[in-house]
Amino acid sequence: MAPPEEWYVDAAYVSAGELAVAEKKGQQLWGSVQPSASARGVEFKADAFQVNVEERKALCPAGKTSTQCSRLEEKQSGKVTFRFEWSWQCKGCELAKRCISRGVKHRSLVVGEHHTLLQRRRQEMKTAEFKKMMQRRNGIEGTHSELIRGHGLRQARYRGIKKVRLQNYLIGAACNIKRWTNRLKWEMKPRAMVECFPGTVKLRKKCQ
Repeated sequence: MAPPEEWYVDAAYVSAGELAVAEKKGQQLWGSVQPSASARGVEFKADAFQVNVEERKALCPAGKTSTQCSRLEEKQSGKVTFRFEWSWQCKGCELAKRCISRGVKHRSLVVGEHHTLLQRRRQEMKTAEFKKMMQRRNGIEGTHSELIRGHGLRQARYRGIKKVRLQNYLIGAACNIKRWTNRLKWEMKPRAMVECFPGTVKLRKKCQ
């Protein structure tokens, strides 16, 4: 069976790297991303900048283009980041006090290699279309909570992936049976009331 084209996941599973992996596989990863980290001593965080990593350009909140971009790679981890700088653009800028830390001459910004995807998702999160799409993911939250709290989904009783998978299948089946019986009770209850006491409200308890 082919994997699904769309994945609705929790915010903890959505990152720039995961968005890049999903895009490479031709899949859509739906979920909110974490807000950008606060910049020390300044008001404008990374999400206030328009960054295009592929073109090595970025626009600051004042609409000024970055003067240079450096590619940085850590030797041990291989992690790649890009450093954008506004060397002379910040001089005399009216937003400088809100954008540059004290004692620093100009603004710089370091982002990951997949920051463009991250930035796009943060912009999508503000749209009504994205919020509507996320209603599908929100619908599973109650079921997930029920499986964990009522059926012990979070605790594996046996060792081995096959046994854990079987346990999850049985938990899902038990939850479905419980919901089905509750549905039947709900459907039968008002019908019995009408048959015993048509048009009567006060004597409902005696019919049960």
